[in-house]
This record gives sequence, C-alpha cells and structure tokens, in this order.
Amino acid sequence: DLSGRSAGSPPPLTLPLPHDDLLLEILLRLPPEPIYLLRASLVSKHWRRLVHDARFLRRFRAFHRAPPVLGFLNNQPGPPLFVPTSDAFAAVPSSTMSHDSWWALDCRHGLALLQNRNSGNLLVWHLMSGEQRCLPRPPPALDEYDCGRGFNAAVLRAAGNEDRLDCPFLVAMTFTHGVDADLTSACVYSSETGIWGDVISVSTLEEVVSYPTTLIGNTLYWPMSAGCILELDLAKHNLDTSEVPNDICYYDGIVLMPAEDGGLGLAAVDDLILHVHLFSRVTTIDGTPVWTLHRAIDLNKFFAPNVVLRCKTVPVRTIGFAEDADVVFIYVYDCVYMLHLKSMQFDEVSEKGIYGSIFPYTSFYTTVLPCLLSSRNDEM
Repeated sequence: DLSGRSAGSPPPLTLPLPHDDLLLEILLRLPPEPIYLLRASLVSKHWRRLVHDARFLRRFRAFHRAPPVLGFLNNQPGPPLFVPTSDAFAAVPSSTMSHDSWWALDCRHGLALLQNRNSGNLLVWHLMSGEQRCLPRPPPALDEYDCGRGFNAAVLRAAGNEDRLDCPFLVAMTFTHGVDADLTSACVYSSETGIWGDVISVSTLEEVVSYPTTLIGNTLYWPMSAGCILELDLAKHNLDTSEVPNDICYYDGIVLMPAEDGGLGLAAVDDLILHVHLFSRVTTIDGTPVWTLHRAIDLNKFFAPNVVLRCKTVPVRTIGFAEDADVVFIYVYDCVYMLHLKSMQFDEVSEKGIYGSIFPYTSFYTTVLPCLLSSRNDEM
C-alpha cells in the first residue's frame, strides 16, 4: 500500500462545507417555483442576502434550467384574465387586470403584453411585481392598426433580465391592411429609446390572426389565416411569409413552437386518434423548406377513461405552448391540460372554463417579491 495505510483503515474524512456554502447548496435544490425562495428570503436578513446574491440566482436558474410554468393569460370571459397553474404562485401577490378593459396579446420573459379594448393602446405588465408601462402610440403609418382587423403583437427581451420592468425590452407589432387586405406591416418599439422604429411591409394574400406567436433565435413567427406564417427577423429587419402544407392545415388548432432541432415547429392534435403531432420545418439540400412529422404522443395514455369518452363528442386542440418550459397546453371542453414534452408529466389545470388561445407565463424567483410582499403587508 503506497499510501502507508493498512487495508482496513477508513478513508480520510472530507472537510465539512462552511455554513453558508452548505446552506446555499440546500437552497439551490429547492423547487423552482418562486414561492420557495420567497419563503427562504423571509427567514432572516442573512438568508435574504444569500438568496438575493446575483451569483446564487444565476446558479439556481442554471441548476433548474427550465423556468416553471406559473399560469397563463386568456381572453375568454368566465375564467380570470390570469389563471394560475401552480398553487405556489397563487400565494404570490400580483396585480389584478380585468377582461373588461384589456386583451392579452403575448407573454414572454416575465412580461405580458396587453391591449386596451377601448383605446387600442398597448401596455407591458411585469406580472411578478405588478409594474406596468404604457407604450406611446405607433407611427402615423400604423394608425389603421387599432381597427381590430388582422392585428397582433409580441414582447421580448434578453434572457435572464426578468427581475424588473426597467430591464430593456422590445415590442413588435404587425397588422394587415390595404383596400384588399393585401399588405402586412410590422414595427418594433424599443424601451431603451422609447420610440417605434421604421415600418416595414410585405405583400400578403392572408391576414394576421390573434393566435400566439413564437420566438426562435432573432425571429418572431406569427400565424396568419389559411395556413400562412409571418416571419419578422429582428436582426435583419426583414419581413417575409411562408406556408404550412395543406395536409397539416386541416388540424383544428395549430400552435407554433420551437422544434427540438432549434428550428420552427408546430403542435396540433389529431382528435380522431387522440394523438398530439409535433411537426418541424427542415430545409432540403436544394433549399426547399419541408414540414415533417417527427413525434406523435398518444393522449389515450394520459386522459382518464371518462375524458377519452368525452373526446368523442367535443373538439380536442392545442391552445398554447410555453417556450422556455417545453409545455404544450391542450383543451378539452371545459378543461386545460399541460403536457411536459421532456418529462412527459401530464397535469390538469384546476380552473375550468371555456378557453381559446392562451399565453403561458414562466418565471423563476425575482428579487422584487420580498419587497412587494412587505409593502403590501404594511398596507393591511
């Protein structure tokens, strides 16, 4: 034995971690829902300093990778505008917004984008803190947008900058106009400059529709009528369109999403056999885009027998996709289900109702929560 120890001697003891390092390792392994770090931060000032340390928060997000789905926005009367999908998030204070005044357009990177039903003005809402910012009116060239026909918009910002509303963000809006609805225009607002950029346009045969958009790299993808897709390249400031094949368009409810290979994908339900079909767009050697079915998920394995029976008489469709969490939302009157594509976990949302398209909200813990909770407790 070159170490000089006998064969039966115990291995050397490792030195214990310092108290704070050990505590941080424990905190790191808490569930990703914000309420758990919030509770830890309220234990003492020392714990709050540990939880609020920027390095720890970066480690926490890297450790858990995908932020949890906390709820979604919807535009149907009956359920609230924001529907929590996690009991843990239901305990977190948040601002109240009403269906009577606001229409949800998008939700991404901790921000929700809403449009006032009366004035047409746009508002960005930080759901965790309740902060809100009204945007200036778009350029005169876009005055037609608030007529309500063929309009949509999206919000985004740099990943990891989700703590407050004062972190830079972009809002991209698009609408179809012209005498024959043959022109679609887009414009981007920057919170850093506080102004809208130049308007760009493309000739189109179809209209923009109010369905969820998806962000892949620097490109936003909006669904249009009759199986067309509008593509806005934010880096190149370019607007273009593409088509979905007819054999995919027959699905009732198509949701755009990032594909597993990083390209553009979509999800839809074949309700005849209760399968979720995931398609991806690939480019052939000659540069032709082709849509291929790369995954089929049998919902019969997840639904209870009574739900499978109900699916024979009511439509089953996809109504939303959480980009950061890889979660497909499926609607079967009057229930919403969440299918986690990586873990294949299947959950039912407790809030029942009639739902159209929804806009999922995902977020890790942010440092605004303890201050917000403290200020609200002082008001009570």
